[in-house]
Amino acid sequence: MKKLSAIILFCLATLSAWAQVTFNASVQGGSTVEAGTRFMVEYKLNSTCDEFDCDVTSSGLRKLSGPYSSSYMSTSIINGSSTVSRTTTYTFVLMAEKEGTYKLPAARAVSGGKVYMSNELTVNAIPADPSRAQSSQNNARKSRSVSPSTSIGKDDILLAVDLSKTKVYEGEALIATLKLYSRHQSVSTVTDIKFPDLEGFTVQEIDIPQNAETSLEKIDNYTYSAYPIRQWLLFPQHSGNIVVKPASLTAVVRVHSGPRSFWDDPFSLYQNVQVPVKSAERVVKVNALPGNKPASYLNGVGEFTIKSELTSSKLKANDATIYRITLNGTGNLKYVREPKPDFPADFEVFDPKSDLQSSVTAFGMKGKKVIEYTVIPRFGGKFTIPPVEFSYFSTNLHKYVTIKTEAQTIEVESDGSETSSGAGSVDFSGTTQERIKVLGSDIRYLHPLDADELTNDKDPIFGSFGYWLWFILPSAAFIALIIFNRHRLKLRSDAVLQRTRKANKVANRRLKSAAAALSQHQESQFYESLHKAMAGYVADKLNIPLSELTGDSIREELAKRNVPEDVINDFADVLSTCEFARYAPSADAQAMDMLYQKASVTIGRLEKTL
Repeated sequence: MKKLSAIILFCLATLSAWAQVTFNASVQGGSTVEAGTRFMVEYKLNSTCDEFDCDVTSSGLRKLSGPYSSSYMSTSIINGSSTVSRTTTYTFVLMAEKEGTYKLPAARAVSGGKVYMSNELTVNAIPADPSRAQSSQNNARKSRSVSPSTSIGKDDILLAVDLSKTKVYEGEALIATLKLYSRHQSVSTVTDIKFPDLEGFTVQEIDIPQNAETSLEKIDNYTYSAYPIRQWLLFPQHSGNIVVKPASLTAVVRVHSGPRSFWDDPFSLYQNVQVPVKSAERVVKVNALPGNKPASYLNGVGEFTIKSELTSSKLKANDATIYRITLNGTGNLKYVREPKPDFPADFEVFDPKSDLQSSVTAFGMKGKKVIEYTVIPRFGGKFTIPPVEFSYFSTNLHKYVTIKTEAQTIEVESDGSETSSGAGSVDFSGTTQERIKVLGSDIRYLHPLDADELTNDKDPIFGSFGYWLWFILPSAAFIALIIFNRHRLKLRSDAVLQRTRKANKVANRRLKSAAAALSQHQESQFYESLHKAMAGYVADKLNIPLSELTGDSIREELAKRNVPEDVINDFADVLSTCEFARYAPSADAQAMDMLYQKASVTIGRLEKTL
């Protein structure tokens, strides 16, 4: 049994040694204290401590007592796994004899042969509240038989909307905090809260931890304990003076209601008193942004940086790559519009996807906004995406600043789908000449003829029409071939024309993908391929970017080209059915087959008309 206990203790000690050791310092009740009032500073080490050293008096604070040490150990067993935690705490009781800012040095602790240093602390001492000290002395003199008054002065409980800034630019962030202030009483809860009217601002609520500590603040030479109730991040929507209307609530205050003991023991009687309070109006002066806004201004106010990148800069035609723009900075990051790059005409571009990763600071949102464009080059070649300009209003420089990304180059390898062997392609191949086999004998007898038997049955070839034709025809064919090849190269260099000519071929390839998905009962893939075939055909045929296609624009462009009304209606019906089915798919195989046939016939009729 003893042996088993020793093994268990050894395992617990080993697990404890594996835990990460931390050494932290904190001021109880917050880092703001009253001059002449005691406060405590704690140093916590989550391990055993072999040696501790901290010279708190070097900060200028008066040490009243300490350090007092305490330690505890806890063991938890979860799913058969044991965890041992040990904590050693050293506490000082200090006092600032006068107002000012004091810096406590880092403490030093030794545990397991290793030295650990705590964080430094900054203590702000504010002037003491004379009325608070007088009230404390009066309470100490009261006997057990004296009953204090339960009345609360009008300045004992206050409600205010604290603003981080009162002068900002349009779109510049500021933080509003609703705080309850109490001088002597302990506030147990609040009810009937009416939050301030924040009309004129774009509002984002900031979460306040439930265990948020109160702080001491000086108001009109009185010291109050401040309780944060609600906090908001505000962005002014227009210039001028914006008024923050008053907030109100009822504070439930705990006060003595009966005879109070000399030592203020817990058996003294208390009573909850409801105190209605109301905040004052606050005014925020919002300056208008200068009128000389650059063309690339996208509503950004703050400080930003921008960069661009490609997930792949070398790919084959009809393969996808992602063009990513990353916007970093602090300000109204959430409300900045998305930059629009100028992509080459041969690129199929999908709607951008935006991702915001941010945290709230006193200056606004801090983080990054990532905008991703999925692009598909349709033809081979070397393409350049020009730099993207982004302009914002700098709250530090008080002027517009323009920044831009780097230019991105894409090398696209042809996949062979945009070239074909036809009349313009020439194929030279060798031929094999067989030997002439002589039958019989290779020696022939000469048969003598008379002069009368020798006659000229044909005209001589030299100088005849056929003679010159053999010279003219090859020369004319060679010149025609040169002219045709130049014309073919000129057509291929026209990317818009190539896209228009191959629209039907690309649409048929996508229809085949839809047919394959239909045969495999892949509903989502079927509707997506069919939608790409229809929309892509019109975009390629009419040379319209896919991102600019809408139902109305398609009808208008087809009507301009004298497409029959029934064909336009069929096309719009197929397109809308695909878009609806992508979000609410139907399992009706017959309906899907009919939709496929209708799409195929509609594209064929459009091809004949256009």
